[in-house]
Amino acid sequence: MKLKAIFAVLLGLWLCIDASAQGSTITVRTAAEFVDALGPDRTIVIAAGQPMNITEAIDQRVAEGTLPEGETYFTPESTDGVTAHVTYASNTDGNTLQVRRCDNLTIRSAQGRATLLATPRYANVLEFIGCRNLKLENLVMGHTQDGYCDKGVLELDDCNHVTINDCDLYGCGTEGFVIDCCNDVTVNRTTVHDCTYYTMHVTRSTQVRFNDCIFRDNKKYDQLCISRSDDVDFTGCLFDNLQGPLFALDDYVDFYCCTFRKCQMQPIDSEFGPQGYAVLAFCTQLPDESPATIHVKKPAISTGLWTDGTHRYQVTQADAYRYVFTSLDQPEEVFALNCISAKDNEYILAPEFGYENFGRLVADVGRNGATDYVRILDDGNMLLRSLRHIGH
Repeated sequence: MKLKAIFAVLLGLWLCIDASAQGSTITVRTAAEFVDALGPDRTIVIAAGQPMNITEAIDQRVAEGTLPEGETYFTPESTDGVTAHVTYASNTDGNTLQVRRCDNLTIRSAQGRATLLATPRYANVLEFIGCRNLKLENLVMGHTQDGYCDKGVLELDDCNHVTINDCDLYGCGTEGFVIDCCNDVTVNRTTVHDCTYYTMHVTRSTQVRFNDCIFRDNKKYDQLCISRSDDVDFTGCLFDNLQGPLFALDDYVDFYCCTFRKCQMQPIDSEFGPQGYAVLAFCTQLPDESPATIHVKKPAISTGLWTDGTHRYQVTQADAYRYVFTSLDQPEEVFALNCISAKDNEYILAPEFGYENFGRLVADVGRNGATDYVRILDDGNMLLRSLRHIGH
């Protein structure tokens, strides 16, 4: 019986290891387990009850000689997961963890928010390089020490299709985000606060969107530094007590339904208030002494089937603020509704995926009894089209 019991335990352990190796879900409870678990095609669930210091795990692996330095040794063809996908960078006062070419990687907390810390002030907490389909959820990331520093919290370099949900990034890092040479990065309901110099740098990137985020108490230099990038926008975000000029923009950046408090910017006194390259629509600037609040949430549009009485449309949700209507009778007819004012229950009509008709056609979204409706109006509030939801 004892031999059978031992065999059963060993078989169970083998099955767990094999399942993890096949790219399913790996649960970690220590920083060392977290570093060792990093790789492509997997979900890492952090079940630690206490904050995990990544630096300690990196230093241990470097001392053992099992973690290569990124600048001198990187072999993506290696069969060793650590060698191929995880490296470190040596900085002034410590080491940075670098996650390389880890496609289809999700890192999330088992419950609440898991905390990842870095000790060196001259090191990013995490760096992701060349990753595709990366998702980070319910994480707190920051440094263990305050003071002067040279690196930020989260750096994305040459990454595509990144989603960050419900995270908290804080200093003393110079800034919360460094996004360089990336495409399709969406950040939802995330806070960046108490950073030493900036809020973020976005360079050479496309389709970068921040939805319902909070940026507060960051200080000293230009806060939003965005250059050589395209299709960067902020929707429903709160900018509170950011010291230093708010905008350092080389490109047009759109702000929809955002709130600004105690920020260095010109007053917003009209619906459209261009400031440099910033285009502000349906934004609010609160007096310094006012409590900072975010607009109420946008009204949702039901997905599924809709009709205007003649044609049927399949409605899908492209992101948190855009709904795509595709005609089932004329597939070439596609348009989108983009939320610009949750407070006033307003959407705009635009060709997918642009904003060419911005401000010309608006959409009234509501419910009549048990039926959802969308009424598309021109700028004189004349009804152009009425659609109703007919099922999923």
